[in-house]
Amino acid sequence: MLSKNDVVLAYRLLLGREPESAAVIDSARKGCRNLEELRQSILRSREFRDLSMPTVMPLVMEYRFPHDLVADESLIEVDCAPQALSELLNRVERTWSRLGKENPYWSVISSDRFDVRNFAEHQEIFWASGEQEVLRLRQWMKRNRITLPPHSVCLEYGCGTGRITRWLSREFARVVACDISEGHLQLARQAVQPTQGHQVDFVRVDRLSCLDKLPSFDILFSVLVLQHNPPPVIAHILDKLLARLRPGGVAYFQLPTYHPGYCFSVDEYLAQNRNEEYMEMHVVPQRYIFQIAARNDCEFVEVNPDNMTASMQDTSTTFLLTKRHNRVGSL
Repeated sequence: MLSKNDVVLAYRLLLGREPESAAVIDSARKGCRNLEELRQSILRSREFRDLSMPTVMPLVMEYRFPHDLVADESLIEVDCAPQALSELLNRVERTWSRLGKENPYWSVISSDRFDVRNFAEHQEIFWASGEQEVLRLRQWMKRNRITLPPHSVCLEYGCGTGRITRWLSREFARVVACDISEGHLQLARQAVQPTQGHQVDFVRVDRLSCLDKLPSFDILFSVLVLQHNPPPVIAHILDKLLARLRPGGVAYFQLPTYHPGYCFSVDEYLAQNRNEEYMEMHVVPQRYIFQIAARNDCEFVEVNPDNMTASMQDTSTTFLLTKRHNRVGSL
């Protein structure tokens, strides 16, 4: 059963306030079997939609053509030449390096509470939210009877300021925390204190060649990260990471897989003088994720929509994959 603290933290993080009363807390504890159900109930509420849409969505840039009213996946380019791929990643690096210097915590969770001017007042909520993400991972693994060997290595792609890294470091013997922004990594190094017997390594991945130098690992963790890369970059990153996932390993990641009217042309995108002051949101249709998984000898265990983009139009999806020879048991 959910604890009182679970409900209070969820209200603070998602709604920015305390629960109205003890009765509301009791109702949530009785009505939701686990943290995921509690999270979904809040995300579906009118209060959350009214709160999140004005503060998050206007700051998110969706790359699409206005005349395309229905998404046509043939208009989403997912493959491109190496030189173009490098330039796409360079644009992402410039945006996130700037965000890492100017407003790092807001760039992780785009709420006014975590703007650099307000962060000190709300930092406890920010850091506590990372635990919820790790608990969600454990629930997904537990219900699918997936266990990992002792001393497993976790690769977190897109660690940001270490919001989730802090909690992953308590779960796994070693965490390799990657990010494209040195500003974010500096804050993550300050925020994460490895527990006894556990190790955290921070790695900057700001060039395509960096992906080939990453160590092999037992579990991939990535949420609210891949979506900020153009589709060819997302596909390339996933392909490289799943190739380095050890046999019997697990991949747990999230990205948007549908948005009405979304399309992407590499040449047109690179030809534009894009405003790099804002983070972008991009989409990769699920069928490409399936192809990448199959190419890397991975199979899907669970695929579910997750509402992580806070947009009523998007379909954001969380994936749980295993690589061949996965050990099955219980946590």
